[in-house]
Amino acid sequence: MKILPFCGTIYNPAKFENLTDIIAPPYDVITPAERRFFINRSPVNVVQLILGDQKNGDYFEESFYTDAARLFNQWYHDEILIRLEQPAIFYLHQFFRGPDGVKHLRKGFIALMPIMPYGPDTVLAHERTHKGPILDRLHLVETTKMNFSQIFFTYQDKENRINQLLDEAIGKAILKIDGADDANGIENVCYVIQDDETIRDVARLMDDKPVFIADGHHRYETLRQYRDMERKIQGLDEIDANYVMGYFSCAFDVGLKVYPTHRTIHDIPNFSYRTMREGIWKYFDCTEVDPEDVQLTHSSRVFYMSDPEGIIWRLELKEEYFRVLQKSGVDPLLAGMDVVILEELIFKQILGITEEDLQNRTYVNYHHEKSEFWSALQKGDQAGWLMNYPDPNLLFDIAKKGLMLPQKSTYFFPKLPTGVVMRRFED
Repeated sequence: MKILPFCGTIYNPAKFENLTDIIAPPYDVITPAERRFFINRSPVNVVQLILGDQKNGDYFEESFYTDAARLFNQWYHDEILIRLEQPAIFYLHQFFRGPDGVKHLRKGFIALMPIMPYGPDTVLAHERTHKGPILDRLHLVETTKMNFSQIFFTYQDKENRINQLLDEAIGKAILKIDGADDANGIENVCYVIQDDETIRDVARLMDDKPVFIADGHHRYETLRQYRDMERKIQGLDEIDANYVMGYFSCAFDVGLKVYPTHRTIHDIPNFSYRTMREGIWKYFDCTEVDPEDVQLTHSSRVFYMSDPEGIIWRLELKEEYFRVLQKSGVDPLLAGMDVVILEELIFKQILGITEEDLQNRTYVNYHHEKSEFWSALQKGDQAGWLMNYPDPNLLFDIAKKGLMLPQKSTYFFPKLPTGVVMRRFED
C-alpha cells in the first residue's frame, strides 16, 4: 500500500504540554455522559468536533455540524490548533493493560494512503456497513473539510522491519506528543518523524502490502463516498480527498492484541436450558470443567458455555459437524471459527435466532470483560459462551477471500485516541 507523510493538524504544543484533558476515544464509543465529562475536562476537548449533543436522541441536527466547523476554524484562528509546516509520519506508542490484566505496548504509525477499491491486494474488509453512521460522518466531513480520526489498519510484516526502522528514528523526532486515556488506563506517546530517509524506507516496505481494516469500516466508506462526490464537483481525478488518514499496526507485532467478545442470551421465548443443552450435545463433545480450567486460546473449535448457576462446559465441535458446516456453504476458514460455529449451530439451528435477530441484537448481549459476562448471567441472562482470542493473521486470510465475519467477532484494544493528530483536506 502506498503511504505518504502529511502536514498534520495538532494541538499547539506551546499551549498544551500534555493532551490528557484534550483527547477522546472514537466518537462511536462515547456515551452522552462521557461526552459531558470530556467537555467539562477542557473547553477545547476534541469531542466537541466529533460528536454532538445526543440528549434528544439524535445528533443529525444541522447545528452540530456547523458548530463543529465554526469551532474548528475558531481554534485554528486562535492557534489552539496548528498545522505542521513539513510533512511527517506519526509513530504512536500505546501502553495499556488489556482485559486479561496484562500490560502491553502496541506500536503503529499514522500516515496517508490512497482510497482504494476493496480487494485481496489492496484493502481488506471483514464487516458490513450501515447507511446511518455513514450519512452522519459524511455530513461532518462535508461541513468541516476535516479528517478527525484515523482508520485502524493492520499489515503483515513478519520481520517487523517497519517498527524497527521507526524505533531507530525516535531520536530524530521533532516533537513528542503525550496524552493519557486515564479512564481506560492507556498512555499515548506520539513521535512526530520528518526524517526523509526513514519516511522513504517505511513507504518502500509498505508499498506491496495490502491492509486490513481492523476498526473503521464506516469511516473508510464515508471517505470513499466523499472522494467520489468531490471528484464530481471538482471535475478532477487527483484531489486531496483521494487520501485517507490511517493508523497502521503490524499483525505480527507482539503488542497487537485482538480480544474476544463473549456472548450471553436473554429473553428468548419459551427457553429451556435443558432442551438447548440436549441439542448442543448432538454437535459437540461436552465436558464439565472448573472455572480455573477455562483456557481461552486461538483454538477456535473449542469454546465454553455457562448456565446462570456458573456450571461451565467445554464444547469441542465434532468433526462430522465441521464437515456439515462446510457442506452447507460455510467456507472452511469460517467453519473453524468459534463465533461462526456458535451462530450457525447453536443460535440459528438450536435456538431459532434469525439473522435479523442477530443484526438487531434482539436476544444476544456482547461483553468484552469476563466480569460483565458473569454479571449478566447473575442478573438473569439465560446462558453464555466464552469465546477465544481471534488470530490477526487468520483474519487477514478470511478477508483476502472476501468473507464477512459475524458482528463483534474482533475487539482490537486499545481504541485509537482522537485529537493527537488530525488532517485538513488541503494537506
